[in-house]
Amino acid sequence: MAAGTRWHVIPRTAGLCVLWLLIGLALAVQAVLVLSTSSVNQPALEVVVAVLGVILVGCSIAGLVSPRLRGR
Repeated sequence: MAAGTRWHVIPRTAGLCVLWLLIGLALAVQAVLVLSTSSVNQPALEVVVAVLGVILVGCSIAGLVSPRLRGR
C-alpha cells in the first residue's frame, strides 16, 4: 500500500475526537432506543447503526487518551 493511500481512522485533532464521540454516542443511544421501544421492520439496520456508533466512540476515545495515535 502506498503511503498516500493509507486510511486514517483516528481523528487528527482533539476537537474532532470529541465530535466523533458525541456522534457515536448519539447513534448508539438512538439505535438502542429504537430497538427497545418500537417494532422496527428492519432491525438489522439499527444493529449496524449501533455498531457504527460504538466504533466511532472507540476511535474517538483512542484519540483522546493517546494523542500520538491521532491521524493514524
